[in-house]
Amino acid sequence: MHTVTVAVTFFFMHILLGRKISIPYMLAIGTNVHILIIFAIVLDVLQIPVFEHIYTHTSNTGIMQKVSAHIEQRSHRLEKSRLVLWARKMGIVGIVVVSAMPIQGGGMWSGVLLTHVLKLRRAYTYGLLTLGSIIGCTLIAFGVSKILALF
Repeated sequence: MHTVTVAVTFFFMHILLGRKISIPYMLAIGTNVHILIIFAIVLDVLQIPVFEHIYTHTSNTGIMQKVSAHIEQRSHRLEKSRLVLWARKMGIVGIVVVSAMPIQGGGMWSGVLLTHVLKLRRAYTYGLLTLGSIIGCTLIAFGVSKILALF
């Protein structure tokens, strides 16, 4: 497969479907695990300011009103979820754990929400979420590569 096609496919899969789908797919087509981890972490970190902006500055004009309503609804559901309530009790460790989790309700979106709810400073937020991304991407990538090695 052409390198540009692979990169574009990975980008859109990672942004739209998350690392729990994009990393296994890329490993299944033969992508180098170390390079894949680096790109996955970079994409995760690039999502942090986007999600922060969405949580703090959504507009109520035009199509953004519908998008904003969807985001508000999802934010309220996530804030009341058992996972976020548990992570809130755990504090900063909870932020790292939630942002590392490859399950529904975990990941960067929920990690950013949790830092927003806890009102942490931006520099502190980036460090915790990046650490969660490093842990999550590494566990998924090496776990899936070991499973694929069995076949």
